[in-house]
Amino acid sequence: MPDNDAYALQRSDLNRFLFADVGVEASGMTLSVLSALARRGVDPWQEAGRLAKLPQSAAIDILARIIAAMPSNLWSMADATEIAKRLVALLPTRSSVITAPAPAQALQSAKSLLNGRLLTHRWSIVAAMAGAVMIGVLVNMAMAPSNHPVSTEISGFSAAPPAAK
Repeated sequence: MPDNDAYALQRSDLNRFLFADVGVEASGMTLSVLSALARRGVDPWQEAGRLAKLPQSAAIDILARIIAAMPSNLWSMADATEIAKRLVALLPTRSSVITAPAPAQALQSAKSLLNGRLLTHRWSIVAAMAGAVMIGVLVNMAMAPSNHPVSTEISGFSAAPPAAK
C-alpha cells in the first residue's frame, strides 16, 4: 500500500534540521527547531529553506537570535550561538536546497476555503440542533395522553361563550 500521508514530508531535506532538539525548556518539555520557528509566527519549512541558502555564519547568527529570544529565555546569547552552530550543521547544503515558497494567493485561497468549511460546519450544527428540538416536540406530542379532555378553562376564564340563562 503506498504512503499517502501528504503531511509527513518524509523526503524533505529539511527534516533533520526542523525536528532537531534545541534544548529542554523550563517546563521540562523538549523544544524542537520546528516549534521554535512556529512560535515566532513563521512557516518553519520556508524559514529553514531561507537559512539553508544563507552563508553558515549568517544562518547561525539568525538562529541564535531566535533561540535567545524565546519567551522562557533559558539560553544566553553565547549558549544560543553554540546551539545554533550544532543545528545549522544539520541544514542541507545550499546547492541541494529545494524550497517552494507558498504564494500569497494560494495561502489566501486556503484560508477562505477553511473559513467556508467552518461556516458550513456551524450551520450544519445549528440545523441538526433545530431538527433535534423538532423531533423532541413531535415525540412529546405523540406521547401525551389523548384520553384526557383538554381543559377550555384557563385561570377561571372560559374559552366558550357564556351559556344563556
